[in-house]
Amino acid sequence: MGGVHDNLVERYVYAVTKRLPTAQRQDVSMELHSLIDEMVQNRPEDPESVVTVLMEMGDPAELADRYRGVQRHLIGSGYFDFYILVLKIVGFAVSLGIVISLAIGFAFNPPESVGSIIGNMVGTLFAAYAQAFAWITATFAIMEWNQRRLGKSERLEQWSLDDLPDIPQKSAIIPHSEPIVSLVFLVVVFAILNASSWLLKVTQIENYTHFINPFVPEVFKRVLILFNLTIAIAMGIEFAKLYSGVQTKRLALLTIGLKLLSLCISLYIVAGTGIWNPDFAIQMAQVFGEGTGANPFFQKFWNNLPTFLVVVMIFGYVVETIQTVWRTWNLRFPEK
Repeated sequence: MGGVHDNLVERYVYAVTKRLPTAQRQDVSMELHSLIDEMVQNRPEDPESVVTVLMEMGDPAELADRYRGVQRHLIGSGYFDFYILVLKIVGFAVSLGIVISLAIGFAFNPPESVGSIIGNMVGTLFAAYAQAFAWITATFAIMEWNQRRLGKSERLEQWSLDDLPDIPQKSAIIPHSEPIVSLVFLVVVFAILNASSWLLKVTQIENYTHFINPFVPEVFKRVLILFNLTIAIAMGIEFAKLYSGVQTKRLALLTIGLKLLSLCISLYIVAGTGIWNPDFAIQMAQVFGEGTGANPFFQKFWNNLPTFLVVVMIFGYVVETIQTVWRTWNLRFPEK
């Protein structure tokens, strides 16, 4: 087989195996290569024999279904490996986040006994696991149903070799470790933000109550949902990377768009809500025994902090977008 035909075979095998569970892919790949070679060798020498064989083998999606064994199920084998991976990631991240959240709460409001600590933790973990399992399972069930519906409509059209996806370069492959680490970090941030007792804490100094909070508590409680929304958007991006496994134009555009939405929300939180405590510099001076007046340098820094953060966030988004566009549009990757 020539170079062009070799490429067609590799693309066909990739189109089949990418739809299979990870454990099946290597064996099926070897079997398909052997089968295609045998079918080509049993034909008269013809430059187009490979094309003919691949067309006879049919739509890679249908062939993948035969290898999987399509059955009636809530979550099919095409999604099952990813479903289990997501459950493991979310389970670990939820456990870590709840432990951190409860630890912060216990630090400010010590429980009466060890038994109450254990009971509180077990109850919270059970409720969180149940909710996470229900939402993840429902999401994957909808994905499975939608995939079957789309698959039926797509297969009404005539399949051709032009529909085969390109094989991605190694540099386009997204290691699972990257989005997994990001997801765990985001869950930890979510837990810390929502264990808001430490953000709303007041401190007793010489029989006086002083707020040592960088935020205005009432405003923070009001915009907490926006903080959570930006975290949810970031988690959505990481799950998309984890599912895709390959950097594509579609994924790049999705990432750029979602990050722009997150940037707009973040800019509003930082500069448009009045969340920053205007007396924070003075209160810090009182806490650290520097008198009733704020340090001039720190006061100036605190007053200019929102503007500084706005500039940093916009600059960071622009740089990251340029890097994403440059890296993605210089790769050869699958679009299917």
